[in-house]
Amino acid sequence: MAEATDSGTIWRPPTAPPQRIISPSRAHIACGRAETAAGRLGAFGVEVSRLIDALKARGLTSRWSSGALQGTAVCVAGTAMASFPFVDASGPRLLLIGMTFGCTAVAIPPHYMTTAEVVPTAQRGAVFGIVAATGTLPGLIAPSLTGHLIDAATTQAAGYRTAFLVTAVVMVVAGAFAVAAIRPEHDARRLASAPGPRTKHTEG
Repeated sequence: MAEATDSGTIWRPPTAPPQRIISPSRAHIACGRAETAAGRLGAFGVEVSRLIDALKARGLTSRWSSGALQGTAVCVAGTAMASFPFVDASGPRLLLIGMTFGCTAVAIPPHYMTTAEVVPTAQRGAVFGIVAATGTLPGLIAPSLTGHLIDAATTQAAGYRTAFLVTAVVMVVAGAFAVAAIRPEHDARRLASAPGPRTKHTEG
């Protein structure tokens, strides 16, 4: 939303109160701080593999060292997203935004690592492609759904708040499901014991 002021036309997010106007310079600084916070948390994703190896060295299975790690990170990200629409102070809000995107980035490396543990080598390329394709589907659905929620709400601020909360609920539910359902060792044993196409063909 654009507003005319003495210094020219500036942008104000629809969720901000009318009396709070962000100048271009302050908006640039705020965005830079949010990117820095998200980047620092996301950089931790580079060290995720080392953390997982250390946890496994202590005797933890992949379910807890990898599955629980990524599920918990998504839950934390969802909780942060549910919180920041209700926080007015710029500092805490930027921290929550950084946690939302940073913790989501932390969950990505173990996601592929657990997939590699379960899927046979010959099928990994195809499965990674499917995972990447399905992972981008929300990018096609979210804009339309968000627009619908904003149009259906009484105010734009209420619509954005609803969109954030819906996203947060999906993230928390998905993260909790990941903690409960990701069991790489169990799935790998089940796939290894399942008869392959050649075995079925031979038996027939």
